[in-house]
Amino acid sequence: MPIALFLLSIPFSSVVAQPTQSNSAIQTLVESERAFARKSLEVGSRAAFMMFFADDAVVFRPHPVKYKEAMKDAAPLKNPLETTLEWEPIWADISSDGSLGYTTGPSVWTDHSSAKRLTYYGFYFSFWKKQSTGEWKVVFDVGAELPGPYSGTRAIASPAPAHRAANQPKLTAQELQASLMQAESDFLASVQKHGVSAALDNFLDKNVRIYRQKSFPIVGIDSIRAYFFRTPYLASWEATHCDVAASGDLGYSYGSYTDGGSGKLTVTKGYFLHGWKRDAANRWRLVAEITSPLPPEASKQ
Repeated sequence: MPIALFLLSIPFSSVVAQPTQSNSAIQTLVESERAFARKSLEVGSRAAFMMFFADDAVVFRPHPVKYKEAMKDAAPLKNPLETTLEWEPIWADISSDGSLGYTTGPSVWTDHSSAKRLTYYGFYFSFWKKQSTGEWKVVFDVGAELPGPYSGTRAIASPAPAHRAANQPKLTAQELQASLMQAESDFLASVQKHGVSAALDNFLDKNVRIYRQKSFPIVGIDSIRAYFFRTPYLASWEATHCDVAASGDLGYSYGSYTDGGSGKLTVTKGYFLHGWKRDAANRWRLVAEITSPLPPEASKQ
């Protein structure tokens, strides 16, 4: 379950091990995420989300909504710290122009009230966008529930920079978005025509991360290939919105998906977020996929 959705549902490969000076832009993004997490423990999660989310930031609730619009009429919390949400980034990346980036890492929600609801363990994924003020703001937040506490590394890491060819063509925002949506269409067509294995080989980045509910993230092409050898991939999907950095090398898309059919007893519907990055040959490659299934009753609508 995404972090923001969980809050709303409550009554209220080569890697750079540590961002270095050459990666100072990534470091500013990571520090913004850490400041966000600290503020959550000071003023409560809801207030922190309102401070660090862009006005048009989207979450799944369970359908896509703008977080601030969804929360504008919410009743004030009597004790904002009755429950706490803690999280930290362990993986981050940024566009070459420093305007768009993402972070991801483990989270823990704890109920300190007399109700003592079960602790929630999750893994969040957030896209951030640089504002005209120079501040980073979250523009998309989603996540997955883990089966238990995260026990992996806490060290922040990032992928090695891609060396794209110089003199890339200058494209408008509309042209960049169209290219990303075309990549979405091509990916789906490849899955349906050539099968999942071939499509994954052709469209996945070497540092790709796949998130499924009640599972730990699956990281890297080999692990993902093995996972989908025994687990069906999405039957179909449709991206409805996307955004791309002005540099044209990092973007995200989201929309709806259908899983099941073709012999499966049930059909599951939901929403997904895809993170995309250009490779050295200027091809869009998938760096992240997070699915958020609809509840059974909503899936039937």
